[in-house]
Amino acid sequence: MKSDPSNNENASPFIAAQQRIEALEKLVESTEKRALNFESDWSALFDQNKTLREENHKIQHGYEILRIQKGGFGFRMLMLSGLGGFVTALLLCFVYVKLKPKPDYVATFDQFRRENLFEYELSLSKGDFDAVEASLLDCSKRPEFKHIQPEIYFTQKVVGAAKRHCKEGG
Repeated sequence: MKSDPSNNENASPFIAAQQRIEALEKLVESTEKRALNFESDWSALFDQNKTLREENHKIQHGYEILRIQKGGFGFRMLMLSGLGGFVTALLLCFVYVKLKPKPDYVATFDQFRRENLFEYELSLSKGDFDAVEASLLDCSKRPEFKHIQPEIYFTQKVVGAAKRHCKEGG
């Protein structure tokens, strides 16, 4: 059989088209396989992303809880520490004030007051200014009262002024 050139010429575009269709079908098939692979990869990545997001959310939630616990603990400890320091400082101030030695003139004036105050009040209420002035003069000469000489002098001046006022008015 002889091939008819016109028949071969007519079949040649069909064969080329058929080869082209077969190549396109293979290309579509490989593209579909790649799409399925991409879809399964995407699904796996989506699932992994979802798992990682959930894990991240759990970690953040745990961190927030821990931060709140630590913050609360720190604030409470700060308050307790401040209160403890305040109470300690208050106690130390009290102890210092109570235990610090008094200056000599304070102790001397306390002795002078204990010895003479009642006597002076009684004498002044009776109007016996001379007895108080004499006692003050004796006290100013005593060596144990040398630290309170200004106070004794002040008291002498006050008693003298009161005596003058009572003699002028009385």
